[in-house]
Amino acid sequence: MIAEKTVTKAQRKNYYILILSVVSMQITSSTIYMVLPLFFEKFGLTKSENGLLISVGTLAGILSGLVAGKLSDSYGRKNFLVLGTALYSTVFFMFVLLGHDFGTLFVLRFIEGFGFYIVPAIMTAMAADIFPYSERGKAMGLYSLSYGIGGLIGPLITPLLVSGNDFSTYFIFSGIFVSISAVIMIFLVKETLPREMRSKASVGGKRYDVRGFLISVKGLGVVVGVFLIAVLLYRIGYTMIDPFFSLYLQDVLHSDISSMSFLYALRAVFTILFSPLSGFIVDRYGRKPTYIVGMALTVVTLMGYNLISNFSQIIIIRALLDGASSTILLTSIRTYMADLLSPEMMGFGMGLHSAITQQSSTIGSMFSGYMIDLYGYGAIFLTADVSALLALIIVLRWVPEPHKSMQKRQTLNLSITH
Repeated sequence: MIAEKTVTKAQRKNYYILILSVVSMQITSSTIYMVLPLFFEKFGLTKSENGLLISVGTLAGILSGLVAGKLSDSYGRKNFLVLGTALYSTVFFMFVLLGHDFGTLFVLRFIEGFGFYIVPAIMTAMAADIFPYSERGKAMGLYSLSYGIGGLIGPLITPLLVSGNDFSTYFIFSGIFVSISAVIMIFLVKETLPREMRSKASVGGKRYDVRGFLISVKGLGVVVGVFLIAVLLYRIGYTMIDPFFSLYLQDVLHSDISSMSFLYALRAVFTILFSPLSGFIVDRYGRKPTYIVGMALTVVTLMGYNLISNFSQIIIIRALLDGASSTILLTSIRTYMADLLSPEMMGFGMGLHSAITQQSSTIGSMFSGYMIDLYGYGAIFLTADVSALLALIIVLRWVPEPHKSMQKRQTLNLSITH
């Protein structure tokens, strides 16, 4: 049996406030890939340069997620959560105030990504701090729900904030909105990492460096490494699509920003609907079956992108199928990873997961622009489909249900204790 802890009312309330505090980040991030490619194109940047600017933001996330996750095991989660949110909010103002040459935009995208990608690593670690195995899927599903709420509101209000080629109101609104979230985090969100856990991590000194983490992974066998390879493959393919999806809608389906906003918002509706359901399924039927269903649906979805010819068909593929599959995968992958990590390594482990995820985003964003220029949009949909299929096969064959690894770890700890 897996030992379960009791979650107090105060802890649940803290998590709910935490979720509400990051909704503004989800609202703005849900429109970043819709707005930024158009914003960059306004200043004469090519699709390849667009891809480089998108990728530098995710590249910064590799560093920030890993470092913040590691340090949060020693110094607590809250300070890094506030830091990431504050950096992210500041950059929106800088998009208006500073120049728009490639070099300036490159630096701003790096800072923006550095700040933003601290948050997923810390948020998932905080969820794992609070909730036991039996409730962890629902907790991660609630975090996914914040993505859906943000994805619904963001696209609906963006056309009101963007006037032709003028993006200033959009950036100023986003900066103010996220700044409010940072204030809420400072005054209302409580630290989730117990003081004794912080002391334990701090006393260990260099014991919990990269080598220490790799030793922990080795103790679990090759499961974590294989699982992360599957995640890497899936993310490389999938993130080739998002940075250029608004351009795809504009160039191929001749959609305007209002139609794009409707599509993004409709997809968010299905994210909202499937987030609680995915959390329930993960806890009820297991991490692996949920992951397999989500990835199989993703394979079908990505295949469908190459078959559509009008906007009505893209609604079905993007909103319904893609919204459902990505939500199921997001919840199951995060829960899977959290289950495989020991509590004292949770921040570092989720940071490493975030870093690997963002590395794949960097690769996907960097090369998708070149592929589109050379072979068209169909090439990235096909590549994403193949990578998702490989990710499905890898987990199906070589990654077991994570509670087996947890039970082995607990048995080992008990034998060492006695």
